[in-house]
Amino acid sequence: MGLFARIKNQISKYWLRRMGIKLSFGIDALPRNGRMVLEEGTSIHSRIMKFHELRVGARTYIRSGSELLNVREIGRFCSISNNVVIGQSRGEQGHPMSWVSTYPFQVDAAVPDVADPGAGGVRIGHDVWIGRDAMIMEGVSIGTGAVIAGRSVVTRDVPEYAVVAGIPARLIRYRHPPELASRLLESCWWDIHEADLKKMPMNDPASFLESIKKQRPAKYRTCILTKSSWRRVE
Repeated sequence: MGLFARIKNQISKYWLRRMGIKLSFGIDALPRNGRMVLEEGTSIHSRIMKFHELRVGARTYIRSGSELLNVREIGRFCSISNNVVIGQSRGEQGHPMSWVSTYPFQVDAAVPDVADPGAGGVRIGHDVWIGRDAMIMEGVSIGTGAVIAGRSVVTRDVPEYAVVAGIPARLIRYRHPPELASRLLESCWWDIHEADLKKMPMNDPASFLESIKKQRPAKYRTCILTKSSWRRVE
C-alpha cells in the first residue's frame, strides 16, 4: 500500500469514527465500482467483500472473518457473528462441471471483483441474529427478527421471527406467537433511537409495545463509501 492510500485510509477511518462507525479495513479494500451505504453506529469486520452496493442499518455489527459477497441490504440492530458468509454462489460459477476440469482455467485478472448486481443479492431485515460460521446462499431473503443458528446453511427465504438451523437450514420454531410478531413488525421499533430503546422494557414485549407509542422516530446519520471517497448523506 502506498503512502497516499495509507493517508486516505487513516483520514476516512477518523471521519467515520466521528459518526460512530467502525471498520476493520480501509476504504481502499472496498470492491472496484462497489458502494457501501452505512448508518451511524455500524461496526463491520469483513475479510472478503465482493458486493455491488450494500446498505447496512444503524447499530448493526458484523464480527471478524465475515465474507460479504452477493448481498444488497442488512437492516438495523442485526447481530452477525464470526466467519459468516453472506451471498455464497449457488452454481458452478468459476468451476464448470461440464468442462474437462473443474479447475478455474477461465478466471484471470480481468474478471471484475464485484458480484453481478442482477444475480439475486441477499436481503436481511432488522433485528436478525446470525450465528458463527453460518452460510447464506445468494438470492435469499431473511425476515426481520429471524435467528440463524451457527454453522447453518440457508438455501431458502426465512420468515419474520423464525428460528432456523441445520444443513440445509430448517424451521425450528418462531420467537413469538403470530399476533405478537405482527404487532412488533407494525411498530417498526427499529426506527427509534438506541438511547430511547434502552430506557424501555425490552424484556417485556407487551409493555414495550405500549411504551413505544410515545416515542419519535430517530434520524440516523448516513454516509456513502466507495474505494476512493466518503461523504455524508444530507
